[in-house]
Amino acid sequence: MTQCRLMGLVVLVIVSLSAIGCGDKEKQMILQLEGQNNQLTKKNQDLESQLSLSKGNEALLMAQIDRQKMDLTSKDSEITQLKMKLASPPKGTGTSTAAGWKTTTFGDQVTVGSDVLFSSGRATLTRAGKRALDAIAATITGRYAGLPVRVYGYTDSDPIKRTRKLWKDNLDLSANRAMAVTRYLISKGVDSGRIETIGMGATHFVTDNRAKASKAKNRRVEIFVVRKQ
Repeated sequence: MTQCRLMGLVVLVIVSLSAIGCGDKEKQMILQLEGQNNQLTKKNQDLESQLSLSKGNEALLMAQIDRQKMDLTSKDSEITQLKMKLASPPKGTGTSTAAGWKTTTFGDQVTVGSDVLFSSGRATLTRAGKRALDAIAATITGRYAGLPVRVYGYTDSDPIKRTRKLWKDNLDLSANRAMAVTRYLISKGVDSGRIETIGMGATHFVTDNRAKASKAKNRRVEIFVVRKQ
């Protein structure tokens, strides 16, 4: 009887120990699985962060691409406009010469006597001079619009006497007369960026300086529209 009880007690102890041993293994497995799960969760979070960052970079790149496309479109438009501008000749490049103007090698020229434009020894435009320049300015802004303009001032060979307090010499007088004409043309709408003003003084005579009439022809302002450079 005692042996049977003892055997039974041993069996009960073995079963109890086996049960306890099995529980520890399961706990260990659970801990391992939970650890693996935590690692996988962290990796998943890292991947999601990387994906979010990639999407942000993608959006930034797409925005940059859109801006570049807009810039390209704008440049294409500018190129097209420039090509059209080059293809169509500017105003005033026709072959006909305006009435009262003379055709020269590089362009058209009109000459106005200084005695019409100014009083003797002066560089202030007279009323008659302004009327003459009104017609010239209208021709330049119309028939010759867009073309370069040059204004040359000339004198005769007589030295300056009565107005020597105003001018150093004939070159000084011719330059101031040419500038007066240029300023008036600009006031009448001629593009200031297209005008060159040159004082020639007592040079490039169209005739000799012996007779009074010849000297009057040499005192002049020439307005030149350039057709060919």
